[in-house]
Amino acid sequence: MNAEPVFYGHENKSRVPHRRTHDPLPADPVGQRLALLFPNGWDWIFASAPDPGNPVDWETVKKFPLSPVEMWSHHQDPDCLIGVRPSAQTRWLVLDIDKDSRYHPSSDPEWLPKIRHALEDIGICRSLLCQSSHSGGLHLYLPLPESVSSFWLSVCIKLNLEAEGIKFYGGQCELYPNPKRYVPKGKGYSLFAAFRLPMQPGSGFHPLDADLNPLPWSLETWLEAFELCADGQDMGRLSHAIADAQQNFKVRKSGNASSLATWQERIHEEKQQGWTGPCQTNEKLKIIACEARVFLGMDSPEQIAEYVCQTAQNTPGFNEHCRHQHEIERRSYEVATWAMRYYWPAGSAPTRDAKYHDKQVAPADFGYHQSKREAAQNRIKQAVLELKRVDKLPPGIAARASAIAKLAHTSQKTLYRKSNLELWHPHHLPPEPPQKAPEALQKGTITQLGSNNTHLLNQRKLELLLFRSFLQLYIYVGFVIQTIRIQAAVALAPKGQRAAKAALESSEDLDRGGLGGNSKVIPIQNWDQLHLSLPPGLQQKISNAKRQQKRELELEQRRRQRLKARKSQRKAHSEANTELRPQQEQLPLHLVTTGDQPIERQARLSEREEFDRWYRLAQQCKLVADYSWRDGEYWVLAEEQWQPYSELSAVFTLRAMERMFGVSFDFGDGRDD
Repeated sequence: MNAEPVFYGHENKSRVPHRRTHDPLPADPVGQRLALLFPNGWDWIFASAPDPGNPVDWETVKKFPLSPVEMWSHHQDPDCLIGVRPSAQTRWLVLDIDKDSRYHPSSDPEWLPKIRHALEDIGICRSLLCQSSHSGGLHLYLPLPESVSSFWLSVCIKLNLEAEGIKFYGGQCELYPNPKRYVPKGKGYSLFAAFRLPMQPGSGFHPLDADLNPLPWSLETWLEAFELCADGQDMGRLSHAIADAQQNFKVRKSGNASSLATWQERIHEEKQQGWTGPCQTNEKLKIIACEARVFLGMDSPEQIAEYVCQTAQNTPGFNEHCRHQHEIERRSYEVATWAMRYYWPAGSAPTRDAKYHDKQVAPADFGYHQSKREAAQNRIKQAVLELKRVDKLPPGIAARASAIAKLAHTSQKTLYRKSNLELWHPHHLPPEPPQKAPEALQKGTITQLGSNNTHLLNQRKLELLLFRSFLQLYIYVGFVIQTIRIQAAVALAPKGQRAAKAALESSEDLDRGGLGGNSKVIPIQNWDQLHLSLPPGLQQKISNAKRQQKRELELEQRRRQRLKARKSQRKAHSEANTELRPQQEQLPLHLVTTGDQPIERQARLSEREEFDRWYRLAQQCKLVADYSWRDGEYWVLAEEQWQPYSELSAVFTLRAMERMFGVSFDFGDGRDD
């Protein structure tokens, strides 16, 4: 086929794959050509460059698409690797042959020419052979001069190469784009498999000549070779091959006799071929279990598991390639249980709905991630209810998120999910039902206005909360001691009357009035007698509990005295400093005096610098509005309340504010005076 070379920017629009028009392209012309050749930026993969000999740890990025500028930046970075997924329309197909594959030239040099000859029969006359990475695998690029359907191109290549005897398995031979899994309408969508971009610096990707020697090409040279190969393809023959593949690609229907025969024949071929490489155990065991259930009619998991285990061990390549030989019995039973649920014997009534659509009942989602999301939502609800119950739900968004995350054991990322915002966020909470209007006050009713001193009110609430906690502890300790005493009175009192216990061993002695003629055992009449009758170890435990209770009461009394003294001191200073100075841009630090006598303790230079950095960052985060030096420490105005700087900075550290609000705390060493 004679075709004139047409490059990007010319009138042939089919050469340019679809990309969103608002995505800016890189400034480098080579980067622009690369971005247009691989336009799909969704669900891309990323990995740090591994050491030679180590596997690549790929990670799928689903949060945001890969822009062309970012793709070019990552592509030129030797410390990372990136990969993309094919779009619905594509101008290329990649045949991936692993180093240990039976189709690699190092294993059998005849397979690669055979593959290229089979591709020529369907119009792929030119290909671009490259080494994919340092591992020595191959990427055979099949460039096209115009865009075609990615799915039907992969089906066409797969069917024609399978006719030549090539089997597509992970670790052997794979296609990009691959014939992705079918998903029924309304059930979501499936993705093409992702693969690494070509010609990344330091990735081990090299173009190869006919003798598999690396070529010293640049990315620009490789792109020119790609276009040259694309111009040599026979698109007319390829279009006919794709149309034939669409006709031959049929979905197997349940119950058809010819389909069952073909199915059984394929299972027999798979068993004869056996293991050809690693990462095939799951598929092989499923095929054997399917045969046992459908064609042999086995009706118990134990029977199927025994057949799967024995057949797998006698299959060719099991000892060489199977990495689950030590657990083959367990894996066989798991596959047998799956086959019992999924298949039924041929000729019998189906045990499950074989249709794609069920109009009666929607399929339930028992996914692991869904259960995790529901558990997190329940914990968030319980945390909000608990904070409301103790009246400690902060009004601010950041403080509320921090308190809920700590109590619910969730991350900030989980809280800020769109599905979880309505559970706690003040801007997303559902509207509360309107409250009933209060009844009109009768004439002469005396009402008391609410106090404006919210600080003292919050302090009183804290005191009541602490008092309730200590009261609960005191009741619990008293209950434990009382229980111990009752149990001792019931179980240990007879042990204190050893003579009477010996007398009760014989009914005749009881009839005679007990030991020594005494017909009566003297009971324990008070707690002192009970204490003396207890074993020494139990007496020591009771004494320790009493001392511990006494110490806790003393600590509570001292704490209340300190709290009362501090409260009175704050009240005295607040009356002396009724007006606080306004906020200043340059934060000069000076001593606030009360009366005529200055406070003895002054802020050290290190304290000033540390507070200066923290205050500037807190102002950026809108946590504080003003500050003051009182009682030998810094005070800040947060949420219209004066709070000690030491307490607030313990919660909102520099690192914490940087993570929560996305601001930087690098202000430099100097200050503006």
